[in-house]
Amino acid sequence: MAFRGTPVAAFVCSLVVTSELRQLADGCLLVTRARRLVDWVGEGKPVTPKGVLRPVDVAAAGTALGVTVPAWVRTAADVEVVHRPWVAAEAIGWLRVSANRAVADSATEDDPVQRWWAAVRAVLRTESHDDRGRGAPILLRTLLTVMTAQSPPEMKDIPEAVHELLHYFDLGDASAVYSAFRRSVMPVDAGLELLGEVGAVDGDRRVTELGRWMWQRLLDEWPPPLSPDAPASAVLERLATLPGDGVWRQAGPWLAEREMSKAAAELLDAAATAPPAQRIVAVDVVAGLGEAALPAWQQAAEVPTLAAHARLVLAEFEDEDEDEDEPAEPDPADLRWLAVEYAAAALAVDGPREAFLVLRERGGLDAPGSGHPDEAVLRDGLAELIAAGGPPIPTYQLKITLTRVRPPVWRRVRLPATATLDELHRVIQIVFDWDDDHLHVFTVDGRRYADPFFGLEETADEFRARLGRLAPNAGSALTYVYDLGDRWEHRILVERIIETEQPETSAVCVGGQGDAPEEDWFPGCGRDATPFDLAAINERLSGTAPR
Repeated sequence: MAFRGTPVAAFVCSLVVTSELRQLADGCLLVTRARRLVDWVGEGKPVTPKGVLRPVDVAAAGTALGVTVPAWVRTAADVEVVHRPWVAAEAIGWLRVSANRAVADSATEDDPVQRWWAAVRAVLRTESHDDRGRGAPILLRTLLTVMTAQSPPEMKDIPEAVHELLHYFDLGDASAVYSAFRRSVMPVDAGLELLGEVGAVDGDRRVTELGRWMWQRLLDEWPPPLSPDAPASAVLERLATLPGDGVWRQAGPWLAEREMSKAAAELLDAAATAPPAQRIVAVDVVAGLGEAALPAWQQAAEVPTLAAHARLVLAEFEDEDEDEDEPAEPDPADLRWLAVEYAAAALAVDGPREAFLVLRERGGLDAPGSGHPDEAVLRDGLAELIAAGGPPIPTYQLKITLTRVRPPVWRRVRLPATATLDELHRVIQIVFDWDDDHLHVFTVDGRRYADPFFGLEETADEFRARLGRLAPNAGSALTYVYDLGDRWEHRILVERIIETEQPETSAVCVGGQGDAPEEDWFPGCGRDATPFDLAAINERLSGTAPR
């Protein structure tokens, strides 16, 4: 059988939330079980260091849910029928998990569909066992694409249709899909079961209106790769909506069909009249094409909307050719123009708060006119924040714990919500007395962030990722791995978000336990640990100033 579908079927659902969608979302099996589990947790149940139920308590949880669980359990995370509602309840905010205990939290008043989507996304991350957390959502996106086609295949033919569509459009993600749901083969059956659990298909496995809504969200958040025939303007429109780690994956098939010099020219030509966010992503991609893009940059230097970008890039080429120790200083006028460019992009994508912070970091708040065509719009959008001296900045209290280390080693730090992951990296290096001699990677909701200088694959730019945006709520968690060989893993938990009129202006350590281990040690060679010394840590932290 040959499936003649496309990566986006003819019917595209609206993202308008209707009363029918709310009813389907609130009554699906996943959400219903999450409610029952929260009622069972009540005032508290003990959890493991990884924040899941203890194996000894899984049977009682299964009884509360009315489901059968195995007689012997290695970890609660292996028991899908219990773990999925647990993950959903935590994502929704009905369950608050601390270092050793979970308690039921007050119900939120969010829209049921948005609440449901938060739960579904969390379960999809849990069921994706690739590093980027893409396997399960891409499988379900492909399943729904097949099942919503104008002429969908018979149920018995769906596995073949999914296989064909995946390998035609998403070959780069095939291995991630195969690893989803811990199956050794293409997990179509597991995907169909989850679609039923979340209300996306009915008892006859027909796609519901909620399933069509879900399909559109999956297309938006995990889109199939761009067609090589797409015009450069469509490429930029797509790329500007993606996180940094998705840009090259999406652009790859399009770039592969072109000579690099021509691709650079097409992208920069389209960027000349594009909005700032699209222009910035074009600059980033073309800068990654190396010397092949040099003629396109030389032409761009004559285009008003690209000139400042082009002059900075061309200066880097000149510095490499001349092998100078000290690169030439950029033109202040270009820096003012770029400050408005990046702030205007942030205003359109992330809103006034982020735009204000970007403009402040780039020194553009009090600068004279930049000549940027969007400066007036930017100033109008930021007028209230500028008059108020900026947005309120809460303080984040984090508990950072070294995993798989006994006795426990952890540090509690406070820093402003505006801190970037790069700044958090430097804080972690200090509080654990690491030497910063090795690579590191943050993982947040299945997405990885690192220093772009090192070019790690499938990672977004940690310099552009703020703590307050990535972990917006108390209870949010992320991981930080230092030394990709020895893999010192740190679990970072947002314990509190403190609203105050005098927020922290730099990081401060307010507690801790355990000596920091020495890096690069080998069994049998002995190692010296660094004793926990709060005063010494804070003396070193005083030199770091998160923005």
